[in-house]
Amino acid sequence: MDSQLAQSADIRRHLREWLAARPARTIAAFASLPGEPMLLELLADFPDRRWVLPRVDGDTMQFHLADPARLAAGSFGILEPPVDSPVCPTGEIDLFLCPGMAFTTSGIRLGRGKGYYDRALEAANAGSTKVGVCFRGQILPALPSDPHDIPVRFLATPDGILDCA
Repeated sequence: MDSQLAQSADIRRHLREWLAARPARTIAAFASLPGEPMLLELLADFPDRRWVLPRVDGDTMQFHLADPARLAAGSFGILEPPVDSPVCPTGEIDLFLCPGMAFTTSGIRLGRGKGYYDRALEAANAGSTKVGVCFRGQILPALPSDPHDIPVRFLATPDGILDCA
């Protein structure tokens, strides 16, 4: 656990520096499950950005404006914005910080099998930036990939931001 806490802190540090140099106005982050990097501290670091978090309802995931003070456990026990928080159309999101079970350095992402992020990334605008966020042990040399899987362009890791292109 300490290793994941330390790695999460390193990931946030690299993302702070990287995001400061990027023009993204609307950023989709995530509230972590056990075994995923913790990112929510980033929201306070960039109050001038529009932060959104996913909210799952059945088979649908939508992004809602994030107010860290109003998050509550929702589907799968993940912290989510309340149902009355404004929805952000996926096409308005400039940058996606994406969780995953595993990633490759070429940008292949292995999700949890429900396809929420693949559908969201498919609906994203073509100019949006997709960033996989992961611990060192989640980077693998190869992963299976299906035609519907959407790759990420960058990986945010404890060692820095890796360009997968």
